[in-house]
Amino acid sequence: MYIGLINQTKVNLTDNRETTIAVLPFQIIGRTENISPIIRGFTDDLIVNFSKFIGLSVISQYSSLGIKDIYDAKSIAQLGADYLITGSFRSTETGFRINVQLIRTKDNKVIFAGNHDETLETLLNTQDTITQQIVSVLQIQIQHDLLSYSYKKESVELAAYENWLMGMEEVKKGTIASDLRAREYFESALKINPSFARAYTGISLTYFNEWSCQLWDRWELSQKGAHDYALKAIELDENDYVSLSVLGRSFLYLGDYQKSEHVLRKSLRMNPSDADNLILISNCFVYLEYLEEAEQFYDKARNLNPLQPEAYLLSGLLIYFEKGDYEKALELGEKISNLGIWVDLTAFLAATCYHLGEYDKMRDYWKKYVSIFKVNINKGKEPTDLEAVEWHKVINPYKGHTKLEPFWNFMLDNQGGKIKPLKQSANSVSKGAFINQGEFWELKYKSKNITIKDSKGLHDIYKLLQKPEEEFHCTELMGAVLLAGGTDMIDHKAKSEYKQKIQALQIEISDAEEMGLNEKAQQHREELEALVNQLSQTVGIANKTRKTGSSIEKSRAAVTWRIRNIIKKIEKVHPQLGKHLSNSIRTGSYCSYKPEVCHDWTF
Repeated sequence: MYIGLINQTKVNLTDNRETTIAVLPFQIIGRTENISPIIRGFTDDLIVNFSKFIGLSVISQYSSLGIKDIYDAKSIAQLGADYLITGSFRSTETGFRINVQLIRTKDNKVIFAGNHDETLETLLNTQDTITQQIVSVLQIQIQHDLLSYSYKKESVELAAYENWLMGMEEVKKGTIASDLRAREYFESALKINPSFARAYTGISLTYFNEWSCQLWDRWELSQKGAHDYALKAIELDENDYVSLSVLGRSFLYLGDYQKSEHVLRKSLRMNPSDADNLILISNCFVYLEYLEEAEQFYDKARNLNPLQPEAYLLSGLLIYFEKGDYEKALELGEKISNLGIWVDLTAFLAATCYHLGEYDKMRDYWKKYVSIFKVNINKGKEPTDLEAVEWHKVINPYKGHTKLEPFWNFMLDNQGGKIKPLKQSANSVSKGAFINQGEFWELKYKSKNITIKDSKGLHDIYKLLQKPEEEFHCTELMGAVLLAGGTDMIDHKAKSEYKQKIQALQIEISDAEEMGLNEKAQQHREELEALVNQLSQTVGIANKTRKTGSSIEKSRAAVTWRIRNIIKKIEKVHPQLGKHLSNSIRTGSYCSYKPEVCHDWTF
């Protein structure tokens, strides 16, 4: 345990709550004309720097940057931060004097203060110095040993960095025109420094805005732009957390759920405290069926942006709808003032009302959705319910089952407006065959026949297909005997040694980079990545050590592997059947087959 450099108070070792800080806008004292964007972006950059420390939560800039007065006690109290970081710029003959203060909010005590005399050229290094100074004071609160190794800022020419800052200001405005202006700034930055990774990330974000929010008629072009430029950024900086999350969303829409999850989790490791990034990942995790984690990220993002209570209501609606808490989903959805902020927001509200049995309100919301869809998606042409439903399916790329399905079926089955019981149309029932021939299985789906060699995974799927919607415990598929308990996959001593090794590697990487030993630094980075992956496999959510050795854990892992493995083999020879099984079969402690539409299987 570290001893604080100034405030040497005792720490309650049972308190694992993250330390929360808020970075308030640095004041400019004296001349304000011709202020460089680098100075205006200084506070934003500090927020990003601090947010990369695991164990340290940073209030979103959308809440903190609105506070212009350090004496605005009411607004500061609403932030809920443990510490405030504030300061000022004062012009000098040679540059600027930067004053920095770290204030503890519970007693308004200044526990750290520092001055830095800098020129515009040395300003970027000063941000790193300030970050390290303040973190060293807060070491007693944060787990410094797991500092994200993507923290260190890229070395770029000042002009390129200035163009990047101005581009990011345009991106935040969220309009088509501002995205085009932002793209020009990022392209100017790349002309100065073609290896500036964050400029590629910026261009990716402009396409991401168009893809997810604006130019629906250019969906494929915008999606490709977001994906391709994020890949370029990752090629230059494999730990760029924003590009990683954009890639995660892109892979989700491409149907590559495994890659999507991988890069999204890596983005979280690189920066666990960026509120907007947490929300993007939360939305993706809903589609990937990790609802508990999605809710955790949503709650954390709200806590990091307390002065904008409406900012993330859409994500809350999405989460609680899929969790089946329809009352809460409707409550959040009806707090949203702009019903057109998502084209399909009113479709989700209609689906929520359907589940609650509020059919009149359901119809009202559906009419609003169709009206918005007509203008934004259908180029002014009156859409049919079928067109509106099919589009809604495309833009919500669920990995498997969704609670939207009964609502979609209901809307297509009740186009006359009369309420009828939900039923499956006979024409929509798909037929298939899953026949065990001994050493081989004969599979038929959508008029295509294949044979595939016998495997345990096929027997598992066979059992699931026989009873759609029914959940089977993994041990039932394995034929195992339930045994309680299990042993920790890693003990506390080993976990501590992992963390010490990680910290040592981070220092070695930094030293190698400073000495220009790029090959050695890369070797250390690869070793660090392997260690982090090993630790993540043994430590679960909330830092709890996973168990091994129990029949349940062994059965869950074995059944999941053999089902997913055989589906991959099926997909190589029958892509349509492979995709259907991948989307409809859920694995884990409980396994089930939940198809999008009814299937009539011959066994």
